[in-house]
Amino acid sequence: MTNVFVFKPKHELEHEQNLRDFIEFSLKLPPLNDKYDYESHYWEKVGNFTKFGANSRQRNPEELLDESVLPFAKAYMVYGGGGKAAIDTRFKAIRAIEAGFSRKKETGDSTRINITKLTAVDFNNAAEAAREALGAGAAYQAGRGLGNLHKFLVEKKIMTGFTWKNPINKPADKPVGDEADVARQNKMPDENAIMALAAITSRDTEQLSPRDINTTSTMAIMLSAPSRGSEPLYLLDSCIATDTLNAREAIKQGLSEDDAKELILAEMKKQKANKSSLKSTTIDESGEVVEEEEPNLDDVKIEWDTKITVKGLKWYSGKGYGHENKWLPTVVYEVVEKAVARLKEQSKEAREFAQMLEDSPNFPRHRLCPDVPEDQLLTMDEVALALGLDLSTYGDLSDRANRKQLQTSRNQLLKRKGIERKDFVVSLRDLNDIVRKGLPEGFPYIPFVKGDGVKVKWSQSLYAGFSNSLDWKKTTLFTELQIPTINTLNEDLAPTKKKNRTTGELASGVKSIFQRWGYGDLVITSHQLRHMLDTMAAVNGMDADMRAKWAMRSDPTHNKYYDHTTPEEYGADFIEDREAQIAANELAAKTQPESSKPQVIIATPRTIQELNTRASLSAHTTDFGMCLTSYMAEPCTKYRDCINCTEHVCIKGDDGKCERIRQRLKKEEKLLRKDEKAVEDGVQGAKQFYERRAKTVKRFDELLSTMENPDIPDGSLIKLKDIEDVTLLDRAMDANGKKRLPEIVNYQRLNNSQEVSVDELVGIESKVTEDAPVDDEDIFFDGIDELDEMYFAEDE
Repeated sequence: MTNVFVFKPKHELEHEQNLRDFIEFSLKLPPLNDKYDYESHYWEKVGNFTKFGANSRQRNPEELLDESVLPFAKAYMVYGGGGKAAIDTRFKAIRAIEAGFSRKKETGDSTRINITKLTAVDFNNAAEAAREALGAGAAYQAGRGLGNLHKFLVEKKIMTGFTWKNPINKPADKPVGDEADVARQNKMPDENAIMALAAITSRDTEQLSPRDINTTSTMAIMLSAPSRGSEPLYLLDSCIATDTLNAREAIKQGLSEDDAKELILAEMKKQKANKSSLKSTTIDESGEVVEEEEPNLDDVKIEWDTKITVKGLKWYSGKGYGHENKWLPTVVYEVVEKAVARLKEQSKEAREFAQMLEDSPNFPRHRLCPDVPEDQLLTMDEVALALGLDLSTYGDLSDRANRKQLQTSRNQLLKRKGIERKDFVVSLRDLNDIVRKGLPEGFPYIPFVKGDGVKVKWSQSLYAGFSNSLDWKKTTLFTELQIPTINTLNEDLAPTKKKNRTTGELASGVKSIFQRWGYGDLVITSHQLRHMLDTMAAVNGMDADMRAKWAMRSDPTHNKYYDHTTPEEYGADFIEDREAQIAANELAAKTQPESSKPQVIIATPRTIQELNTRASLSAHTTDFGMCLTSYMAEPCTKYRDCINCTEHVCIKGDDGKCERIRQRLKKEEKLLRKDEKAVEDGVQGAKQFYERRAKTVKRFDELLSTMENPDIPDGSLIKLKDIEDVTLLDRAMDANGKKRLPEIVNYQRLNNSQEVSVDELVGIESKVTEDAPVDDEDIFFDGIDELDEMYFAEDE
C-alpha cells in the first residue's frame, strides 16, 4: 500500500505544540477545589462538561461535550480560575463552540473540533448556537466568553490570529412595550400571594408548623429591604442591631424623614416628663382633666440634631458587598422582630447541640440522650435515642403497628450509621465518634455553597436546624445538623415540581404553604420581593446610589435590572415634567385676573373618607335592584355582574325583581350542574368557571331567602356583604394566566396633590350647580335618603 505524506506548515505545528504544552501545564496547576476528580466530566462546585440543555442529574453520556474538545476545556477552566460567574462564562463559550460544530457535523463538514484551526466562521456559528440555546442575557454572556476565548487562543499562539467581534449585543432596556410587560409579570410578585403570606404570618405561632415558620419569617425579613434569597441564611441569632444616631446622620444612611420624625417625637416624649410641649391639659366645668389629642407630626418643631435609636439587621450581602447593618423602616420593626423571634426559638435546640459539641469532646448529652455512663453498653432503643430519634413520636408502643414502625425506623438508622442491630454493642463513647464523623463539613462553621466565604457557626446561626426538622412526614434526627437552603424556601412558595420516580407523575402529598393553608396554587419567588421593593424605591424617587446601598448592590448601574416601573408611571412623570416646564415658562408672563381663571379642584379619592355620602352618590336601576355609585369613583368594573358587586342594593317588597332573582337562580343552578360535570370530565378551565358560579349561586340563594323573609319589612334596602373584590379585568387576567401585580404607589405625587375636604367639595358643587336649571325628568329613588338605615343580611 502506498504511504501518504501530508505536509504541515511550521506555524500549524507550533499551534499544536502550544496546545499540548498548555494542557500539560494546566495539569500541574492547583485544582479549583478539592471536591472533584480531574478525569471526571462532572466537577462538583465547578461545573459539568456537558452540552447546552443537558440534565446534570441524569448524566447521560450522549450529553457530554465532544471528546476532541474535552482536554482543552478542562485545561481552560483550571487555568482561568476565578469566581463562579467567570467559570460559568467560560463554560458557555466552550459549549457554544461545541454546539456550532454540531451543526457542521449534521452537514458532514467536520467530525472533530480542532482548537488550533478555529476560524471566524466557527465563532459565528458558536454565537448563533448560543442565541438559540440561551436567553438574551445568558447569550450575551456566552458571546463575551467567546470573545475572551478568541483573545486567549490568539495571544497564546494556539491558533492563527484573525479579527472577530462578538455579534451578540447586550439586551436593551425596554421599560415599556410587550417585552417589558412580560418581564414585569415574571419579575414582580403576585399581590394575592403576598396577602396570603401576610394572613398566614398573622396566625399564632402555635398554629404554624416549622416549615410555615421558616417560610413566613424569611419572607417577612425579605420584605423589610431588598435582599437575595440566600442572604437571610447568614443571619446570626443576635442579628437585631440597634444604634443611637443623630437624626441627620440616620437620614443620610437611608432612614426616611417621616421615620426620623416619628423617632424624634418618641425621643422627645421620653426626655420631657411633663410633655408640656406635646400635650396641653385643660379642666372642664366639672373639674375633670381633659387631655387634648397629640398634634400632627407636621405641627411639631423638629430638632434634627436629636439623637434617635434606630433598628436594623446585621446583614451580610454576597457578590462582593460584604457586611453592613441594614437599617429598617419603622413600619416593619414589629414584623421583623417577630419573625426573628420565631426563627430564634425554632433554632434554639440545634444551636445548643452545636455548642455542646464545641464545648466538650464527650458525647453531647441532648434532651433525648439516655442518662447512663459513657462506657455503658446500650440497648438498640437507647442507641436510637442517643442518635436523636424521638421514640415518643411513634405513639403507644403497646400497639403492634406502632411498635413495628418504630423498629423499622430504628433499624434503618442503625444500618445507616454502620451499627450492628443488636443490644449491648455500642456505648455513648462509641456513638460520640459516629456522631462527630457525621457532622457537616467545616464544623463548627456552616459550609455555605454561596456567600463568598462568609463564616457563621452552627451554634450562632438563626437558621440552624436538624435533619428532617422541616419535613412533616419524616422524623427529625436531633444529632444531624442541617440548615435550609434557598431551594427549601422557593419549593414551599409554589406547587411542587417533584415527580414520583416510579410513575413519573407529580409527587403527591407535597404541598406548598399556599396549598397547606387553602390558598390554592399561588406562586411567588423570594427574588420577586427584591424586584418589587427596588421598583417602589425607583417610583418614589430614591437616587441610584441610595437604592444600591439599600439593596446592598455593589454596582449602582445594576439598578436598572430591578426597575419595573409601569408605562403609566412613566407617563405621569412625563406629564409632571411637562407641567413644570410650562409653569416655568409662564412665570414671566402676565397673570390673568383672578376672576377670569378657571377653578380647578384636585380631589384624591384615597384622602376622602366619606365617598359614599349623599353629596357624591348616584344610582341606576338593575334587573334585581339598584346600583349606587360615586361621581368620583372609577367606571363600573363588574358590568352585568351586579350580584357580586359591593355597590348593589335590593329593595324588599319589589315582587317583580324578586321573581327575576328567583328565575336567575334556577338558570344558574342548571349551569352549575353542567360546570360540575365538565370538571368531572376533566375539561380544561372548567374548574375556574365552576368555582365562580358556585359562589354566584350561593349569593343568589342568600339574597332570595332574605327577600322572602317575612320578618324584614317591605321597603328595606338589602345589601350583601363579604363580596370578593374581583373585577372583569381580574377574570380576564386569570383566563390568560396573568397574576395581579402589587400596586406601586408614588407617595411623593400623592402627598403633593391638593387635598379637598368633603365639606369644601359639597360647598363648591353647590356653588357651581345652584343656578343650573332643574330637569323635570330627573328620577329619584324614594329610599335613597334612607341609606344610613340600610339593612345588611349578615348583621343578624
